[in-house]
Amino acid sequence: MSAALLRRGLELLAASEASRAAPGQAKTSGAPVKRTRRARAKASQALKLRNSAKGKVPKSALAEYQKRQCQDHLKANLKFMTSVRSTVPESVTQQILQQSQGRKACDRVVTKTKKKKKKAEGTVFTEEDFQKFQREYFGS
Repeated sequence: MSAALLRRGLELLAASEASRAAPGQAKTSGAPVKRTRRARAKASQALKLRNSAKGKVPKSALAEYQKRQCQDHLKANLKFMTSVRSTVPESVTQQILQQSQGRKACDRVVTKTKKKKKKAEGTVFTEEDFQKFQREYFGS
């Protein structure tokens, strides 16, 4: 059973219940009931709204714009953050920080090491050794 048929059946049932509830009114013998202009307009508008987009009511363009507009939550967030006062002991804070440190390079503490100053290296060879080499190699 479709939703439209179910809705129509409920409307008919509600209409029949309303006619039974009003005992002062006489029931007509099947002749069409004349409606006032307002009642006809209201019924046609309800029919239009019901038939549009499978029963969805059209939304206001202004309401859609305001819904999509960016909202500034700064005041509410500041109020919340300033109102919340958490008194956590220092030991608990340190324990949490210690547990959250991982093995990543950004979590490691960098210790500065002093570099050793290199001594100016002196030569092992003397001037005499160089002259001796020159004589032997070049032959002069």
